[in-house]
Amino acid sequence: MTAHFDLTRVPRQPVETVVGNLKATSRHDSTEAAATLIRQARDVGLNLRDYLTLAVDPRQGDHKEAHAELNGYEATLAFLNLPHHNDLEQGVLLQAASETFQTFPGTRALFPEVVDDMLRWQDRQEQLESTAAMVGQSRTIAGTEMVSTIVDDDSDERGTFIVPELANIPVRTIRTSETAVKMFKHGSAYRTSYEFSRRASLDILTPFAARVARQLEISKVAAATSVLINGDGVNAAAPLVAMTTYGADFTGTLSLKDNYRALAKFLMTRAKAGNPVDTLIGNFDTFVELMFMFMPTLNNKDGADAAAMSAIGGPQLQLPIMGGTVKFGFSSAMPADRLMAFSKGETLEELVEAGSSIAENERSVTNQALTYVRSEVTGYKLSFGDTRTLLNTAG
Repeated sequence: MTAHFDLTRVPRQPVETVVGNLKATSRHDSTEAAATLIRQARDVGLNLRDYLTLAVDPRQGDHKEAHAELNGYEATLAFLNLPHHNDLEQGVLLQAASETFQTFPGTRALFPEVVDDMLRWQDRQEQLESTAAMVGQSRTIAGTEMVSTIVDDDSDERGTFIVPELANIPVRTIRTSETAVKMFKHGSAYRTSYEFSRRASLDILTPFAARVARQLEISKVAAATSVLINGDGVNAAAPLVAMTTYGADFTGTLSLKDNYRALAKFLMTRAKAGNPVDTLIGNFDTFVELMFMFMPTLNNKDGADAAAMSAIGGPQLQLPIMGGTVKFGFSSAMPADRLMAFSKGETLEELVEAGSSIAENERSVTNQALTYVRSEVTGYKLSFGDTRTLLNTAG
């Protein structure tokens, strides 16, 4: 079973109390302080960024006036002189972070976080493929977790959610199965030479960090897609339904883009069955088909047929360039001519192994060369097995 972390036991202390020893003049003491900090974060199931946000109280200590407007993590970076971008107006230089990492080896525990912040500031790359579009919730676990199952009450008297007077309320039981959630490690790294990290500015790492972040998310999306399609070992694979069942016509050169009515009928059928669809997952080719479904037509002065229908109550599809209520998510792992349709809040849950990412902070401290690593150990399980439908968009 999963262990639970008591975050209320984490004391809120001044920044110098929590991370002051990272600036010890002895390289050995600085490294030992980093190991202690990492262990404290791991013991409560948090990554280093979140742990510092919680454990450091910027309104205490000798630096409370300077850090009053910062959170605990931001106060830590300011205290350790670890900027993530140049601010010439304030005299802040990114090179200062490189010098801090070289002078105090314990501060390297924060190397992955500083590079991530630098990437967000300079690049702001949007992730086309992201599990954020797929999972209803993400939570941290400390150990093995089993796939849960939902058991409906089998009494006829409880077969409706309209409860007659004196009748029993319908009950669903959540049970633990004997099947464990499969966990997979995703990630990659770049290791810099000692000479590079001593002489080069950290912003040189920006394009490399961007690729690490993108590849990590693509790997997670592929794992989540597999569970959506094939099930989690307890809940079965998603049922495959042909779009022609709803009147789609694929004769000649016709394709998904020409079958808005069939797609609308499918969405309404799912809603009528009590499992409304709010998320569609497909590959990039499927996205193009849906995009051209909304292409303006010459014989309709109001725009595309699909847009005109949605304006009077038809289902709306939210593509990255459009607004709406049914959202589209990218997954290059989704097979061709397939569209996964489901209710996001009731379907997929992401489990993140506690301490899986913080191990990479340890590696940054113990290695001679600075190593930028981004990895996560995640698993996916289904909350309900009846909220997904795999739509064949070519037959």
